[in-house]
Amino acid sequence: MTSFDFLHIDAEIREGKIAGKAGGVLGKMLQPYVDQFFEKVNSLKVIANIQGMHVYNLYNPPFPSQAGMRFLERKLRMMLYKMAFPVTANLAITHKCQCQCIHCSADPFIDPAKKELTVEEIKTVVDGALDLGASLVIYVGGEPMLREELYDLIHYVDKTKAISMIFTNGLLLTEENVQKLAKAGLFSLNISIDSSEPELHNEFRAVPGCYQKAFAGAERCRKAGILTGISTYATGESIKTGKVEKLLKIAQEQGFSEVTIFDCIPSGRFLKDTSKILTAEDRKQLIALTKKYHEMNHPMGINCMSIINSPRGVGCYGAQSQFYMTAYGDINPCDFNPINFGNVRDMPIQEIWKKMVTHPDFSKRYPTCRMQSKAYRKKYIDPLPKNVRLPVKIEDIAPVELADQEITLAGVG
Repeated sequence: MTSFDFLHIDAEIREGKIAGKAGGVLGKMLQPYVDQFFEKVNSLKVIANIQGMHVYNLYNPPFPSQAGMRFLERKLRMMLYKMAFPVTANLAITHKCQCQCIHCSADPFIDPAKKELTVEEIKTVVDGALDLGASLVIYVGGEPMLREELYDLIHYVDKTKAISMIFTNGLLLTEENVQKLAKAGLFSLNISIDSSEPELHNEFRAVPGCYQKAFAGAERCRKAGILTGISTYATGESIKTGKVEKLLKIAQEQGFSEVTIFDCIPSGRFLKDTSKILTAEDRKQLIALTKKYHEMNHPMGINCMSIINSPRGVGCYGAQSQFYMTAYGDINPCDFNPINFGNVRDMPIQEIWKKMVTHPDFSKRYPTCRMQSKAYRKKYIDPLPKNVRLPVKIEDIAPVELADQEITLAGVG
């Protein structure tokens, strides 16, 4: 059961399907929306079962858990308040990392002159995110496992409200550390894999044996009851040469619950380089490939951002369903978007979120990933000096004014 002032929802699994009933002052009025929500949920692929509950992807709690029901609560709150609320708090807890990836999106945020947030400061942000309605807290880096307080931060997340996840390079997934992650209550993790070819992955990361250690660590996690996924990205070349498909096959064979495939996004060290953005044909091939694997008679699920971050999907997550925080407390729409709306040392995350989602250019659903949109980049990214220190405060940007037609067609380019 989940509730807020004027609504409560009871849900259960009946004959393999989830059904829910809305109660409270607005229960009768909102029941059709609850029915519609569960009709959609019941059409999704179940990738795992946890304590008799269904897991549809690693980014949402099991249904119908208390934490899972908060996802529905958020949708109803958005409808009633006419304002977006976050599902995901994506929190960098350190920018330190053993790898030296040339494509690192977090590298330009590193500033030796700044101090990383303390554990108590991070916990305050977690509290604020849960207050806003988040049901997923992701700890990222750098490499989050280099922060020894990670286990305390995972344990701190109220499991009746949200699940916790980490993105990791996998180098520190030793037996001892995996047991500590499980004991702290980690729900899932994604290991970052750059290529289905071990040698290429290790070369990209500049760490010998990185590929092998990541896969070995993921196996330890599965044995400890932690759900595992792979986070990767697609280029036109990796799609055409079959490297993406090879990685999907490996993931199936290894027993991963999910693979998330990001588009190649011009960000971080390659903020100004749009040459790797997928073509329409690349996307078409990638979507067809991932649909084929997602619909196989195999429990593994696929998250293909080419479809999810499109007008046919949910569009851009940034400032709609998630926010990203640097290890110094700067809040951006997402980890790929360098536009900053404030720092949690100066104001609560609740205030920064409201500032972000009421901004004229961020208050509505954007049809595509902003960082791949020609219109958005022309307005916010192209005017930035080449060696500007990131992130950049929204107040310090003099964006190029675009015609309405360009903004309307933002999703096409």
